[in-house]
Amino acid sequence: MPHPEKPSLVAEHGLSFYVETRHEKILLDVGASDKFMRNAHNLGIEIADVDVLVLSHAHKDHTGGLAHFLQNNSKAKVYLSANINGSGYYSNRRKDMRDISIDYGLLMDDKERFEPVADNIWLSPAVRIIGKIPVGHSLPKADGTLFAGDSPDTFNHEIALLITEGDQTVLMSSCTHLGLLNTLEACAPVVPRVFIGGLHLVDSDEDNCFESDEDYASMAEMINSRYPGMHIYTGHCTGSRAKCVLKSLLPDHFHVFYTGYEWKYPSD
Repeated sequence: MPHPEKPSLVAEHGLSFYVETRHEKILLDVGASDKFMRNAHNLGIEIADVDVLVLSHAHKDHTGGLAHFLQNNSKAKVYLSANINGSGYYSNRRKDMRDISIDYGLLMDDKERFEPVADNIWLSPAVRIIGKIPVGHSLPKADGTLFAGDSPDTFNHEIALLITEGDQTVLMSSCTHLGLLNTLEACAPVVPRVFIGGLHLVDSDEDNCFESDEDYASMAEMINSRYPGMHIYTGHCTGSRAKCVLKSLLPDHFHVFYTGYEWKYPSD
């Protein structure tokens, strides 16, 4: 979604988050193209200064800008799931099977830059990669249109970021293909107070029937009971119907982000 007041920023179907903590500068995903670079420049962010890049999963709309990042940053380690396979990732949501894979050539060309993640690991005392997300709740229904090679995608290649500063704990999950409740539970015993990312709750259309309003109501009830007071900031792969219904059910705690949106820890 374009920024309502900054026409110099450009939007695309992709996602890239810039994160600053007290000790490091982190990029979570690099969008679908070089647009994240142009937006960073217009926001005064130096990509060359990024300390760590985390790739949330192996889809092109989150990794398509990787070549541009590597060309403009020579120091950052790139963390990604050890479960990314070489058989490719595909979508048939728009009927024809489309290749949405990460550029495997980049992973082979500079192996020393990449750090495969097979478990939950600490990047620093304040930042943890959630590399294992057990599935105890239902997955987003649009996952059924996504494949790893010839098989349905299990999304064992999805990872998330957990950041704690003071008494604030923020969970960042770019698409949350493994489901919001599963991803929140993977943080235990930590209880996030803020969630930022996509929910992969895609609008139904004439060819696909995904979540109903009743499904959204059930999700909101579980969030209220298990994570009372948690704020959700979402966009990207969260459909307009999901945003409308969840906002009505979580009016004070559901927010929509857009290109250039900024969230800051509350002042001490």
